[in-house]
Amino acid sequence: MAHRRCLHSALLHATALISLKKSPPLSIVKALTSKPNPVITTSNLEPSWFIPWSYVRHFSSRKSDDSEKEAEMEESSDGEGESDEMASDMVRDYSPEEKEAEAAAIGYKVVGPLQRSDWVFKDYEPVFAVVQIGSHQFKVSNGDSIFTERLKFCEVNDKLILNKVLLLGSPTQTIIGRPILPDAAVHAVVEEHALDAKVIIFKKKRRKNYRRTKGHRQELTKLRITDIQGIEKPEIKTDGKPLKAAVKKPEKIAATA
Repeated sequence: MAHRRCLHSALLHATALISLKKSPPLSIVKALTSKPNPVITTSNLEPSWFIPWSYVRHFSSRKSDDSEKEAEMEESSDGEGESDEMASDMVRDYSPEEKEAEAAAIGYKVVGPLQRSDWVFKDYEPVFAVVQIGSHQFKVSNGDSIFTERLKFCEVNDKLILNKVLLLGSPTQTIIGRPILPDAAVHAVVEEHALDAKVIIFKKKRRKNYRRTKGHRQELTKLRITDIQGIEKPEIKTDGKPLKAAVKKPEKIAATA
């Protein structure tokens, strides 16, 4: 089959060379030598003996080439669509109500910037909470720092209230929400916006000469937990004597006669 195709292509090139040696018809020569008419276009003046050269034939019998090109076009279009959506989100102007509603859906509320007179950091308290931010859950205590996905509408040194509290606990009691606790709140401060370590995305299709390598760095926000509200906090006893660890006494075994 391939031999027949090669013969056919050779015949096409031979006929094109033979037609070039012949002189073109007189009517075509007159048309070319006459004065240019603004109505006549150059495509109409093209002689018929140029047609074999414009004929292009592909001898690839595989359909994988077309499928690879289509897949590349689809991937490029998907990437462009995602980038356009992200750019439109960044450029879009939100009203204060829209900002508050979107932040509440994620699980936080922006109170305002941190002032110099604010003393938000407190001593450690034996209380913990489980909060939900977006689709992730964190167990936090007073003074902890956590990394979440990039939070919109907040800048560094902004005070936040994490209002999706799922559970509160202390040495004396535990409060479980159904699914959240309406009267509980966790206060935090935005410390920085950073980038996570690079993740390599590698795609390969065997026997198709298809390899794609991409890198991604997730945008993160670092939060510092400052206070947990909604549960009774036990008082910490500060005695002068250091606490001693309990020592287990060895048990006496009665000797059997």
